[in-house]
Amino acid sequence: MKKIVIFLIIAVSIIIISVLINISNNRNKLNEIAKFNEQFEAFNDKTIYGADILTIINKAIDNNDTHNIEKSSNGEYIDDGKYTVKIDIILLTRDVENNIIEVKHPMEDLQKAGLEGFITNFSLTPFKYTKIEYNNLGQVSKIEVRQLEI
Repeated sequence: MKKIVIFLIIAVSIIIISVLINISNNRNKLNEIAKFNEQFEAFNDKTIYGADILTIINKAIDNNDTHNIEKSSNGEYIDDGKYTVKIDIILLTRDVENNIIEVKHPMEDLQKAGLEGFITNFSLTPFKYTKIEYNNLGQVSKIEVRQLEI
């Protein structure tokens, strides 16, 4: 009888310990995701400028390079569903009839053209987040930023 009670106590203790370890691991993962998201969400609901856009793009590129995200033949990062962060910038321009049109550029296009040139041309131009998307893990995966004025 004593052996059965001792065995049950040991079994219950092992189960409780493994449940607590799983809870701790899940909490750590959620904290890591929240910390990761914070670096991008800090700019949400604020007017941001060219230097902020450069900061966001550099964080996304660093993240994608750290996680060895593959690029397509046109140089854009391929979404892996876990770690990829993509930034789209909507720039305003005027057509021949002086109408304002929106042109969407992925961050890779701006990187190819030279981010320093972007800063030179848009350092004082206001932008705002229009969309933030999250992947299945709850991590930021795509941000759309729009120019507010020409």
